[in-house]
Formats: sequence, C-alpha cells, structure tokens
Amino acid sequence: MAKTALITGASSGIGRGAALKLGSEGWHILAHGRREDALRETEELVRVAGGTCETFAAEMGDMDAVAAMAERATAPGRLDALIHCAAKFTYGAVSTDRFADWDLSIDQVLRATIRLTAHVLPAIREAEGAFVYICGPTSWLGWKNHAIHCALRHAQAGFAKALFEDVREDGVRVTLVHPGFVNTPTVKDDGKDRSRMIQLDDISTMIATAIALPNTTCVTELTLRPQRSPYI
Repeated sequence: MAKTALITGASSGIGRGAALKLGSEGWHILAHGRREDALRETEELVRVAGGTCETFAAEMGDMDAVAAMAERATAPGRLDALIHCAAKFTYGAVSTDRFADWDLSIDQVLRATIRLTAHVLPAIREAEGAFVYICGPTSWLGWKNHAIHCALRHAQAGFAKALFEDVREDGVRVTLVHPGFVNTPTVKDDGKDRSRMIQLDDISTMIATAIALPNTTCVTELTLRPQRSPYI
C-alpha cells in the first residue's frame, strides 16, 4: 500500500510542490485547498508525476470542515504524513478596527493547525509517520505591522516543538520548515529576481527528505534562505 500524505494548501505554491515531489516518489496525495479548479490541476500534475491524488476543498477557518477533512483523510486506515502549508496572512497596525480580521486569522492559522493535528494524530501515530509545518522567520522575529501574524506563528512553532516532545517516543517526527523567499505566485515581482529565490523543487526536496528519514532521527527545524539575495 502506498504511503499517504495529507497536504494543506496544495492548490499552489509550496503545498503543490510538495504534492508533486511526493507523488513522483509514488505517494498517494490527499490535496487540500480552497479553489477546486486549482486542486484539479494539482491532481492531474500529481498523476503525471507518477502518484495518485484525491482532493478536498475546505475553509481552514471552518472547524467543522477541518474535522470532516481529517475524517476523510483517515477513513482508509493509513496516513503517513501531514504537511501543513495553508495559512492566512494578516498585515496592519494594532487597532480595535482589526478585531474581525484577527479572529479569522486565529481560526485559520492557529486553531486550524491545532485541531487538524489532533484529529489526525492517532493515524499518524499508528503509522509512525510525520508532521511538517511550514512556518517562517515571523515565528521568532517581531516585524513592524505584523503583530498578530508574528503572534500566531510564534504560537504555531511553540505548538510543533511541544508536539515533538509528546510523540517522539512513538516514533513520530515533527518538523518546522522556515523558508525565505520561495518562488511562488504570492511573492511580488517588484525589485526581485525570481531565479535567485528558493525554487519549489528545492524546498519540496527538503520536506520529502525530512519525512523519509528512519524514525531513529528527526529534523526538528529547517531554515532555508536563498543562496543569493533575490533583490535587484
């Protein structure tokens, strides 16, 4: 039976890159995203790469949808990895005007991470599998006008680090990945050279390596930066 990975945010960017990389290695991919047309593209690309794929369209801020996705993902009886790439970005000064956006961000970034992890943990533990969380430098730095985003990433990283201590004796690996500029559609072109950014295959290779290691070792954190500055 092929190994199976649930990948959130797989309709584009790092999530899609990870899906294609693992698909090329024969994994069965459970691809989550918000846009069904983009998910269909991911599904076809995974199949061309040599893997198999199912898709799940769900809003990460909807806890019922998160639970339903986890139930579908674990129903076949095998889940070897959760690669959590989906997240909401929030930017702006601290203000009472931002409460609604902050609450949505808390749901989509932090609450969804915690809930989805808890839902799939029994299956991942049974498989002696792996969790990968795409985080970033805002998990240890404070950036101007990013107070809530930094707070959520700090919390997400803290959750992952503590989770490793909870599950390490079960042979379950937990990896935080902190990417610098990655050549994805969400990165603006202004003043940047995309050829100097981290490429999707680069980061996907690192993710695949982390989850493929024998469970005698665990890469708990990976920090990736472009070798050359992408600014021009």
